[in-house]
Amino acid sequence: MGTTVRARVGAGLLAWLGGLAVVVAAAHPESCPTVTADRARAAAQAGVDWIGTNQALDGRFLYRYDRAEHEAQPGYNYVRHAGTLLALEQGAAAGLEGAAETAAAGFEFVDDHLTDLPDGRTAFTADTGGAGLLVAALVEHRRRTGDESNDELLVHLGRFLESTVTDEGAIVALWDLEADEPVAGTRSPFFTGEILWALARLHAEFPDEGWDVPARRVSTYLTTARDDAERRLPPVSDHWGAYAWDEIAAWPTPLTDDELDYAERQAGLFGLQVRYESQRRGSGLARITRGPHALPAGLGTVGEGLGGIRRLAEREPRLDVDREDLDDRLTCVAGMLADRQTHSDDPRLDGAWFRADDVTQVDDQQHAVSALLAALPVLADHP
Repeated sequence: MGTTVRARVGAGLLAWLGGLAVVVAAAHPESCPTVTADRARAAAQAGVDWIGTNQALDGRFLYRYDRAEHEAQPGYNYVRHAGTLLALEQGAAAGLEGAAETAAAGFEFVDDHLTDLPDGRTAFTADTGGAGLLVAALVEHRRRTGDESNDELLVHLGRFLESTVTDEGAIVALWDLEADEPVAGTRSPFFTGEILWALARLHAEFPDEGWDVPARRVSTYLTTARDDAERRLPPVSDHWGAYAWDEIAAWPTPLTDDELDYAERQAGLFGLQVRYESQRRGSGLARITRGPHALPAGLGTVGEGLGGIRRLAEREPRLDVDREDLDDRLTCVAGMLADRQTHSDDPRLDGAWFRADDVTQVDDQQHAVSALLAALPVLADHP
C-alpha cells in the first residue's frame, strides 16, 4: 500500500514537474528593444555601407565572411546578388547615402551574366528567381529615377519569366540555358513569390503586354495549391508574396477572396514568428528551449513580409488584419535588427549582421536593410 502511494505521489510529482517545464519553456517573455526612426535609418545606412565598402571592382558583392577566421569564404549566389540590388535601390529611394552608386556597380556585374534566348527572352543565370528579383530591382530603379533605358531588357526578362510558369501556375526553379528548356520538376519555396512579384510589377509598368495573365495564374496556384502540391510543411512564410499582393492591389481588378485569405494567414504567420523570435536569448534557459537567434536574413524577411501586408492593408480595406498589431510586430523586428547589428572599426564587420556561427552573408544585409526601411513609416508615425 505504501509503495503504491509513494508511486502515485512520485508520478504526480513528475507530472507536475513536467507540466512546469512545459510552462517555463512556453512562457518566455517577449523582448522587443526600443527603436526610433533615426536609429532604424542609421542601422539601414550602416548595412548599405557594409555592402558598398566590401564590393569588388567588378561589382560583385562580398558574399560570405567568417569573422572568426578573418576571411571571405568561397561561393557566390546570383539570386542574392539581384536581391541585394533591390535592397540598394530601396535604400536609394529612401535617401541612403551611397546606395545608388553601389547598385550601379552591381548592375554592371549583371550585364556579364545575362543570357539571350530565342523569342526575345533573356535569363539571368540558370536560377529563375534571379531574373525575378532583377526585374524587381530594375523596376525599383525605373520608379526612383524615371530612367527608361532598361525597358527593353525588362520586357525580355519578363518573356523569360513567363516561360517559367507551368500550366498549373507553378514556377520552374532551374532552366537549362544551353538546351533552352526547363529542368523538369525543379521547385523553390521562394521563386514562386519572387516571380509573381516581378510579373505584377511588369504589368504595372507595361499594362498592354499581358503580364497580368501569368501573374494571376501564379497567384492562384500560390494561394490555393502551392504548399500542398510542393509539400511545404510548415507553410512558406512568403515575404515575396506580400510584396506581390501589395502590387496587385493597385491594379483595376481587385484581389480575389483566396488572395485576401492567404494574405491574412501570412500576417498571422509573420506575427507568430516575431513573437517566437522575441523570446529567444543568447544564453540561459531560453537558448535551450527556443534555440539560437534566427538567421539575420530570416528575421529580415519577416519584417519585409509585415511591411508588405501593412502596405496592402492601406490599399485594401477588405483585408481583415489588426493594423496596430502589424505595427507592433514590425517595430519589434526593427528593434531586434538594430540591437543585433555589429559595430566595429573593421570594415568587414561594421554594419553587418552575423549568424551564430560567426558568418555573415550578403543576404543578411539585404533583408535586414529592406526590413528596416519597411519599418520607417511606422516608426515615423509612432516616435
